[in-house]
Amino acid sequence: MENRSVLELLKSTLGENKVLCSLENLYVYGFDATPVYRGKPMAVIRAYSTEDVMKVLTIANDYAIPVVPRGHGTSLTGAVIPVEGGLILDLSPMKRIEVDVENGIVVAEAGATIGEVNAECRKYGFFFPPDPASAEVATVGGALATDAGGMRGARYGTMRNWVLAMKVVVPGGRVLRLGAPVYKWRCGLNLLHLFVGSEGTLGVITEATLKMLPLPEKIVRLLALFETVDEAVTAICSIRRRALNPLILELLDESTIKSVNEVFNLNMPEVGAAVIADVDGPKEAVERLGKEMAEVFEECGAISVRIASDEGEMEKLYAARRGAYPAVSRLYPIVLIEDIVVPLSKLAEAIRRIKELSSKYGVAIVVFGHAGDGNIHPCICMSSRDEESMRLAEKVFYEICRIAIELGGTVSGEHGIGLQKVHALVEELKYRESSWLLEVMREVKKVFDPKGIMNPGKFFMRCRKCWEV
Repeated sequence: MENRSVLELLKSTLGENKVLCSLENLYVYGFDATPVYRGKPMAVIRAYSTEDVMKVLTIANDYAIPVVPRGHGTSLTGAVIPVEGGLILDLSPMKRIEVDVENGIVVAEAGATIGEVNAECRKYGFFFPPDPASAEVATVGGALATDAGGMRGARYGTMRNWVLAMKVVVPGGRVLRLGAPVYKWRCGLNLLHLFVGSEGTLGVITEATLKMLPLPEKIVRLLALFETVDEAVTAICSIRRRALNPLILELLDESTIKSVNEVFNLNMPEVGAAVIADVDGPKEAVERLGKEMAEVFEECGAISVRIASDEGEMEKLYAARRGAYPAVSRLYPIVLIEDIVVPLSKLAEAIRRIKELSSKYGVAIVVFGHAGDGNIHPCICMSSRDEESMRLAEKVFYEICRIAIELGGTVSGEHGIGLQKVHALVEELKYRESSWLLEVMREVKKVFDPKGIMNPGKFFMRCRKCWEV
């Protein structure tokens, strides 16, 4: 069937208002938060219910039309780029959130943002632990599809640690109800977590049941400044060794501090590195633990340690970390952000080697991230969008991936693979003598998506990269 006929079928099935075909809409949905990838869908479908998604995947499967699920397009790896054309399935209208205090859960549709889920939980004295930097715009469906993490990952891990059940639609329109709305569930193979991190290549997540926690009585935030990154990393490792369990433990290097100062006028001292840490719990315990943590920072060479418990003051300290990526993105026309994870004992070496790459190639590399769990985000910053600059950026990007692999780490902790890290994933699996896992992944995909219509070209399938130069 020709594209025009398929579009007419979609309009008659869903309603014309849900099928967008204008050039303006096709352009907007052709890119995500990455600055380098582009694609062009055949049409954009706005889904308002699981039933809408079922209808789309039935038609798409019948006529072998590619489908790319999408929320708000905050992917940093090109995961929602329609490299094969086809349909963009926009789930952002699906925003229902229901908090069940008695059972300690929150049910959210795929288009609700993590920030909206958290705000709804807070009305009842609870919160949702995962906290990606883009929480105000990142959707539940996208966060689950990429297994997003965030600032509180040092304590609470990623999305997969907080999902109890999901509703997923697979090609052909069949609905899978995975997991259960209880805190323990062990029945057969764990298909629930198979879909977490699958980046839309197996099916479409339309609803999730998530765990929530009571809000802590008190939070104390610390900002420790160091002359060198090595001292800051030593302090982070010391915090872990002393069994202090911070809520967040974030690292900013000097170039990050300079960037946020320039863009947001924060007036932070431009030292070698800064560490931001949160301690939460009962008031008496938090104040004691905050002082203990400050002592550790000072023992490890901190120039100064600032402690804040007032909400306004705490937000000022947090602004530098939350604004890190937005700042560098405003200062440079091209920014490639990495997402490597290394063992904590290798963190200082990883950063040192990354800085050596910066000197070797004459490229600015800004480093910040969730140092408490070894997850850092080196940003390769280019002053030009020309082809030569893009090739150099890509070369440096893959050398950073190799650093992580050689140090026993991984090329992605929370952003996923998408288009950006296909080759890096292959290299990591080769290094681990596990290349055969790619074929296992392809066979698993065939079970749910035999025609290969779900987000084709992404992470374990062949891909066409669409660099904009």
